[in-house]
Amino acid sequence: VNRLFYIIIVGIVLPYPIMAQSVSDVYDKYTSVGQLGLTVTNFGVLGNGWNKIDGRILPSCQYKQNTEILRDQVEHFSYAGLWVGGIVNGQRRVSSAIVDGVFESGQEGFEFSAVENIDIESSISSTSLDSIAQYFSPYATSHQDFKTIFRDYGADPSDDMNIPNHTPLGIDVRLKSYAWNFSFADAFVILSYTIKNQSDQTIENLHAGLWTDASVANMNYTNKYEPGGGFTWYDNLDGYDVSSDDSQFNRDIAYQYDVDGDDGWAQSYIGITWLGGNVPRPYVQSNYNQWVWTNSNNSSYPVYSMPLDDNERYQKLSSSVAKGTGPEYGADGYPNEPNSWIFLFSAGPFGSVPIENDSSSWELPSGDSCNIVMAVVTAKWNGTGDDSPER
Repeated sequence: VNRLFYIIIVGIVLPYPIMAQSVSDVYDKYTSVGQLGLTVTNFGVLGNGWNKIDGRILPSCQYKQNTEILRDQVEHFSYAGLWVGGIVNGQRRVSSAIVDGVFESGQEGFEFSAVENIDIESSISSTSLDSIAQYFSPYATSHQDFKTIFRDYGADPSDDMNIPNHTPLGIDVRLKSYAWNFSFADAFVILSYTIKNQSDQTIENLHAGLWTDASVANMNYTNKYEPGGGFTWYDNLDGYDVSSDDSQFNRDIAYQYDVDGDDGWAQSYIGITWLGGNVPRPYVQSNYNQWVWTNSNNSSYPVYSMPLDDNERYQKLSSSVAKGTGPEYGADGYPNEPNSWIFLFSAGPFGSVPIENDSSSWELPSGDSCNIVMAVVTAKWNGTGDDSPER
């Protein structure tokens, strides 16, 4: 299956309810002020699938982007996308921006549609040398803010847009992304998702996360854009860092890296984590899952299998995969066999009103909103190429 065809189809084949909104899908905007070039769309997807946009090669999730050192121009994922799940009248529902093998809008798994275009604002105003100053706004948070809205329904909150097996939560999602050009803050992009319940039903125990089709590679070494370029999806390993920093702050970072670093050309990590939200951090649990691309029945790692429906997707969103032991697993308890691994980082429960006295469960009544803030983080390997805790 060709993963690179997806974004082209998204821009051309649109079901009628989306067309009726007269809002075009935007897939050519990427953070440009820092070293992390991250494509952000107005339909819940991150990345551009390494498709050429109008004949140009744009960053999908590239670090570093503003350098002439070819070895440092590393790409990290083709696509990532928002998943939001909750319980409505006892039924588990999940709305997803993208799932394994989805290449056409209207398919199960492509379940968000654009409501607004992407607005850009910047806190940079005083330099004539920086083109981003044209977007100056006194209301900007970062050097480059992106703002947009998308939703999981059509004409009304119960309209499934004729997407198979899609039962909408009836939510609007307001995304604000933040990027900086400071040398100490140019390797990450912050993503703030505000989720509003537009339905007349209460959503309980909402969880949200990012599905990520990562494959760390350097197109200057293994070129995906040229036949015979040597690119492969199958030389990556994933993990989940639950260590604490010097301030005893839990990192909770889902990550991937190229196993051998491609002879020094792809010695970089991609990580996804959450930073906070409207629900106080002590009441929120971070979760991690991984599986091989489109593999729903992994004989080597049975619990590391792709979810097939909303019930299974909600289970993934609201719990972590069990760690393993034995020669098939690394010291951290995750598979040590390189492959085309997908990973899902999520957190919850979220809502606006606690259900239990101990705040272990939350609900989002009709008309209310909740917020989750996540980050896409990249980093070069530390020290040598040896696989070690220090690296």
